Amino acid sequence: RSILNSLCKEFLSVNVSAILYLMNYEKYGRSTASAQYFLQLAGYLGIPVIAWNADNSGLERRASQSSLQLQLAPSLEHQTAAMLSILERYKWHQFSVVTSQIAGHDDFLQAVRERITEVQDRFKFTILNQVLVTKPVDLLDLVNSESRVMLLYATREEAIHILKAARDYQITGENYVWVVTQSVMENLQTPFGFPVGML
Repeated sequence: RSILNSLCKEFLSVNVSAILYLMNYEKYGRSTASAQYFLQLAGYLGIPVIAWNADNSGLERRASQSSLQLQLAPSLEHQTAAMLSILERYKWHQFSVVTSQIAGHDDFLQAVRERITEVQDRFKFTILNQVLVTKPVDLLDLVNSESRVMLLYATREEAIHILKAARDYQITGENYVWVVTQSVMENLQTPFGFPVGML
């Protein structure tokens, strides 16, 4: 309700021509409802929005259909394209996808599948496992898998727990590669539990 009041009283009353929606930090979480609500309301009211909200990259798929919104943060499509280009560069055909319940995790999987379809004429990818991690035991699917390359989409805090469990299950180290999205990295201070060589 306060978002609606702000838009109506503070933006419409002064006849704003566009909104610059910037987040000056990258703090990822599961709750992106307020940002989504704000962007949808701005669209309904016909107010163009230039946005940098990297924590809501999972919303980009739906929001990008609006001609009134320009998202400057890397979308899930851009991130998955970059991740798969690394795999293609090193000839890693098989991999697993690991996600938490972060907002947009289904969109991330869909973006990976779509990118695989786009490049299938020149490079064949195979997704060996798709693991939604809600508790450490969910990683057992990877222990018994042939997969040595994992794509991880999670928040930083969730990734710390996921990678700790992965280390406990011995699916990190020199025989494994974890390629992560920007939501995991957030900033340049790498937590102690992240494996060496993580991309």
